[in-house]
Amino acid sequence: MICASSPHHVTALFSPRFTSEPRSTGSIGIGIAVEPRARICTGGEEEAGKSSIGTVKRVAEALGAAGEKISSVLPLPPGVGYAVSAAAAVSAALALGAARQKVGRLLEIAHEAEVLERTGLGDVLAISCGVGLVARLSPGAPGTGRAECRQLPPGVSLLSIVISEEHTGEFVKRYTSMRLHEASEPIIAKVAESLEFHLFAEEVLRFNLENGLIRAMLEERGEEVVRKTPGLITAYGKKGVVMVAVESQLVRDAVEHLYGLGRRLLYLRPSGSSFAVEVS
Repeated sequence: MICASSPHHVTALFSPRFTSEPRSTGSIGIGIAVEPRARICTGGEEEAGKSSIGTVKRVAEALGAAGEKISSVLPLPPGVGYAVSAAAAVSAALALGAARQKVGRLLEIAHEAEVLERTGLGDVLAISCGVGLVARLSPGAPGTGRAECRQLPPGVSLLSIVISEEHTGEFVKRYTSMRLHEASEPIIAKVAESLEFHLFAEEVLRFNLENGLIRAMLEERGEEVVRKTPGLITAYGKKGVVMVAVESQLVRDAVEHLYGLGRRLLYLRPSGSSFAVEVS
């Protein structure tokens, strides 16, 4: 049995780059790699080529493994902004392809599946780095694009508020129609230069408040609740999830405060490592 696991990734700011080739299509951006991890193993009861996750099905077909049986543990809800499709694609590619292809090619296949399914642009690249604060410096699949990452400082806890599902293609269209991709590019470059978390926190929160992104998701009252979160370090909205980073010593107070929104609240951990493969 081969098992592979992958962190998830929640983009904060991004700017898409489209080309004629899935391998070079992608995005630049900044975000946070998070756990719990997605995990896929061979030898389960689910047929890989009939997976409910489109990227897993496409990866299996690309590897000639559509008939292989797998089991999946996907702890975060899909379609809201946690990059579940990317984490599943990476895990499936590594679990199904470990005996077929080199790791670099398997990550390319996972990225191409994301682009062709229109479920993401840069999350596989981010996951390939996979630790803490991630900056995507150039677009494309791992090996074509380039990412750098750095552990978050100690004492940072991550909470996330689940708002709604939205297809990534529609989200990208809405984001670019507001020209947020253009406005974000100087911030992406500034944060990527130092990969300093507190600079990221300050710039991302300011961008979200100035552009009304959290307000659009939670309305004015909800935005005010987020801004008054005990121990708040930063907050940002991505697709259908609002990420809130707080001082760990005040995380209990923050949870009690945010429960007042009446939304699903999930506790996340900064990812401490990228993808992993286990053979037994």
